[in-house]
Amino acid sequence: MSSKIKRQISSFTLFKVALLPLLILGTSSDSLAEIRSMGDAINIAGRQRMLSQRIAQSYFLKGLKPDSKRGHTQLQRAVSEFERNLKNLKKYPKARPLLSEINDVERLWSPYRTLATAEVNKSNAELLLSQSNEILKKAHHFVVELERVSGTSKAEIINISGRQRMLSQRIAKNFLASHWGLEGADSKALLYEDLAEYENVLSYLLESDINTEEIDTQLVKVKGQFAYASKGFDGAMSLSGARLIHVVTGTTDAMLRGMNIATGLYAKLLTD
Repeated sequence: MSSKIKRQISSFTLFKVALLPLLILGTSSDSLAEIRSMGDAINIAGRQRMLSQRIAQSYFLKGLKPDSKRGHTQLQRAVSEFERNLKNLKKYPKARPLLSEINDVERLWSPYRTLATAEVNKSNAELLLSQSNEILKKAHHFVVELERVSGTSKAEIINISGRQRMLSQRIAKNFLASHWGLEGADSKALLYEDLAEYENVLSYLLESDINTEEIDTQLVKVKGQFAYASKGFDGAMSLSGARLIHVVTGTTDAMLRGMNIATGLYAKLLTD
């Protein structure tokens, strides 16, 4: 990886990056299983970054489409999984040296969960948008520290691949925040930064020399899904309103599903 891309990913400057179907994730096997290896731990910790953004985008979806059950179901499952993953990560023996870092996540989680499950309105949504960025920073820091204590270079690609899952959900979150007209958010600009970063990092992953054929297959599928989603953001689909929301969130969910599979495959390459 070039030093420029490494700086973008490692520093995780969330808002200044120069580059960049319904999916029910709460029953994902890697989130339910006991953490048996550092690869599992990095994978699941990376899911926490994604879930922090999925919770916010699901809340916004409830606000934009109050008659739909989709946002409510997604939100409930994402909240439950975040809580469960947090407990599992705290119990993982090799994560004990990082107790302070995971406690930082936990301190932000309680008020975030309370707000996310409270009444849906624009005022609360604007607070949730801000809190989603803060908990993401702490969750990412924990993943970086897990990568460090793992002592192997293979951990880096699990982290990077897992971050793509988060980006898919942050893209959807910022799209919905912009669509809803939330105040105090530069959501449209951030959306295009994330799209650029997602494309750049996907190209990097496709060039990795540790990829298996199965990993390459998943990444190629995601590349196609990303190209389709980009048409929605560029206005090439000639869609608007509820139909555009459905297409964008559905396609970013497909991107999430593909990257979740790829990240799990990368995690298998890292054994204790």
